[in-house]
Amino acid sequence: MNEFTHAQKVVEQFKTLLSREEIQGLEAEHLDELTLLIEAAVDAAVLEALEKTADKLEQLAMETRRLAEKGA
Repeated sequence: MNEFTHAQKVVEQFKTLLSREEIQGLEAEHLDELTLLIEAAVDAAVLEALEKTADKLEQLAMETRRLAEKGA
């Protein structure tokens, strides 16, 4: 599932918490903006996790190289 689809599902779930009157009071534009905000937050979280993983892989690669150079 891509980030946009996930964001849409979050907005749909959010709408289930609102009354019919509350939903009618929201313009589609506002819900679209909410979807984009959620998508951006998910993207940022994914990128942060990928960066942390890349840092760990880089550290592991350096440690592996050190061990290989020592002949261990």
